[in-house]
Amino acid sequence: MLKIKAPASSANLGPGFDCLGLALDLYNTFDVETCQHDSLENVEDRFNNSDNLFLQAYHYGMTKIGIEDGIHAIFHCDIPVSRGLGSSASMITAGLCAASALHHDALSENEIFQYASQLEGHPDNAAPCFFGGLTASAEFKDRYVSHHLPLQEDLYFTALIPDFEVSTEEARAILPESYPREVAAANGGRLLYMCEGLRTGSLSLLQIGARDALHEPYRRQLIPGFDTIKELTEQESHGILLISGSGSTCLLISKIPLSEAVRSRIAQIKDHHWQIKELRPAKGTEIEGDRE
Repeated sequence: MLKIKAPASSANLGPGFDCLGLALDLYNTFDVETCQHDSLENVEDRFNNSDNLFLQAYHYGMTKIGIEDGIHAIFHCDIPVSRGLGSSASMITAGLCAASALHHDALSENEIFQYASQLEGHPDNAAPCFFGGLTASAEFKDRYVSHHLPLQEDLYFTALIPDFEVSTEEARAILPESYPREVAAANGGRLLYMCEGLRTGSLSLLQIGARDALHEPYRRQLIPGFDTIKELTEQESHGILLISGSGSTCLLISKIPLSEAVRSRIAQIKDHHWQIKELRPAKGTEIEGDRE
């Protein structure tokens, strides 16, 4: 069997709405082999059907290759669903990689990226999941393009993952249909500060860049406790707390890890439990084993 290891990703990173993304070392892993009929193991009942994103992406890739073939896949998934950590992108990317790798690497890297972005609807999670690291992505001449950006090595990335979901549909529905010109212009400036802050590790640049105006002011309403956690984490670390993707996970970018005192205070927040994970930037999707 082949093993496909697809990382989590945090999209947007404040002002980089639908374009910035960072791969993180939390993974969905799949052991795969061809099979006459589709067979999925170690999958929640609600996902063990033809709507499974991994399975849909696999068969989408197979149609592009021009072969009909089933798959046997054993899931080992550590990326939580509907938490803003790119779970769907990891499923889609891994499914396409499985189709390619199990059939003589039939798809090019660019084809996998294009198809993953199409199935996702945007490339902000697909790019870091597939290529790894910090990426900037966009649509250009009827295709998706992605570029690696430099990232300061001494930054800490701490994911605060709550015990509730926020669906992508809900998070998109809460956003305005349009924005005033001055809001769009200001957000573009902050995006430059964010990218430079991530490159240099400057907390002062990151603090300017973090003041997104396109999605965070609206999506924070969907995350109970966000304001409290933002105050607690930023006050101690002098870093920035962002909504990861569309939420509900929050991502702290700082120069120091969270203290036990702050972790304890977060644990005492009423109504919801928050899991705290220190993560590192990750490589892109990896395939282990002999190709067929």
